Amino acid sequence: MSGEPSYLTSAHLSNRSTDAMGHQKQLELGAPSDKVVAKANDLIRARHSLSTMEQRVLVMMVAKLSRESEFPVQEIPIHEIADISDIDGSNVYRAAQDICDSLVDQTVDIHDQSEEGNRRYTTYNCFSMCQYEEGKGVIRAKFNEDMRPFLLELKRRFTLYLVTVFLRLRSKYSTQIYELLKMRQGLSNLRMSIEEFRWKLGLEDKYQEFAQMKRRVIEQARGELKKRADIYFTYRVIREGRSAKEIQFYIHENEEVTQELKEEVSALENSQDTTVSRSDKSAQQEREATAGDSRDQEPSTPVLGATSTEGPQVDGKRMFLEDLSQEEISSLSGSELDEIHEKARNQVEEGNPDAVSSVLAYKTHSLMKELWEDR
Repeated sequence: MSGEPSYLTSAHLSNRSTDAMGHQKQLELGAPSDKVVAKANDLIRARHSLSTMEQRVLVMMVAKLSRESEFPVQEIPIHEIADISDIDGSNVYRAAQDICDSLVDQTVDIHDQSEEGNRRYTTYNCFSMCQYEEGKGVIRAKFNEDMRPFLLELKRRFTLYLVTVFLRLRSKYSTQIYELLKMRQGLSNLRMSIEEFRWKLGLEDKYQEFAQMKRRVIEQARGELKKRADIYFTYRVIREGRSAKEIQFYIHENEEVTQELKEEVSALENSQDTTVSRSDKSAQQEREATAGDSRDQEPSTPVLGATSTEGPQVDGKRMFLEDLSQEEISSLSGSELDEIHEKARNQVEEGNPDAVSSVLAYKTHSLMKELWEDR
């Protein structure tokens, strides 16, 4: 699409993002870009066996990527992991070498589709190197170049969240569920089969009874997110007879925790301001304002369950997506969605030139459903 940014840059992260339907909103409480994690949705949906600590190292590295260069060798101070995660730093130091040994061997399994429409299963190594040197107090690591499409060249279908929220969570399952729900925050729901849920979280051989998995994984995550994250969830189990077949998550804004996060971000900004001279600060604000203006002028880009650089759109598009199943949404390409929406919207506007926006939205939604069924 003409004018579409070739990849997500730190400028795009600095001030603004959009929800899944493209409505502009302030980027994760106005946090600086190095405190925001940006991941391709394919990576969020991937299966991995990273421990809680390994996930923390990974997301801290992701947040510090400039997204405008090659993967650098990055240094993550161990005290930062301990401080933000509110854990005993001595435990992190003792585990540092084990973390490095494990990170180099860790893989992610990504399921997507080939250009021919065939299901494709690919395994990637996350890191090409990881090093811990005694007395330095840092973990040094570098992402594998194969991770570039999922971390650097993010054109669309990606998700943003605050690294500090992720680091608050204790359970590895809570962090994985949090990422999946942030990916669908704009749609406010996520539905998947129990089989898929087990696969994504690596639970095929654990908690064979659904009641066990519900208590040890789902309920624990629900409690953690309600206490510590900017979103939380409620859910219902869809059964066939007495067997649990699917789970429907409903995603809610967590206002109380969000207020805490706003205060943390504000305190961070005030702390940084004291180290910036007035002239440097003015130049920085001018750069950010210019970046904000250019982002506002970027054309729309179709996004499914992600955050991106899209402007406001007719609500009929959102209504249409909410009618689809999780499988249908996963199989729907951005270009196909955009084509259906544009065709429906143009027909509705031509036939109803004087209609109010709510009527246009409803008619667009209805026509999109017809075009979808007839495709």
